[in-house]
Amino acid sequence: MDLDEITKLAQNERVRRLLLSVLNRAGDGVDLNRLLDQLQQGGLQQQVQSWIHTSPGREVSGAQIRDALGAANLDAAADSAGMTPDQAADTLADLLPRLVDRASPGGALPDATTLQDAFTTVLLGEPEPREDHA
Repeated sequence: MDLDEITKLAQNERVRRLLLSVLNRAGDGVDLNRLLDQLQQGGLQQQVQSWIHTSPGREVSGAQIRDALGAANLDAAADSAGMTPDQAADTLADLLPRLVDRASPGGALPDATTLQDAFTTVLLGEPEPREDHA
């Protein structure tokens, strides 16, 4: 997983808050897999799968993101990021394909725990758990 690229995408405070909001709304905690499941169930299965695979990913529109996430979820995420719903939808339409591509460089997403740890570190600034060497 290319954490440097993901960190760069999340350096903008509004984008970071938007990502945190949609990743948290998809389930308990920061979970990319749940968000991707929600998008797929919302009609974006082909797009999401294309972002994970090594071939060029399919584009998605802000309107498609709004439909897949639901207007209430998108409105809440936009509000938490200080954006209009249209800005949030367009930002996510641009950002999610790149984010998923960076998180799955070999054509497969890492396991859920690895993803959650990475996104928690990048988006919340929490240190990664360390192993005790006794």
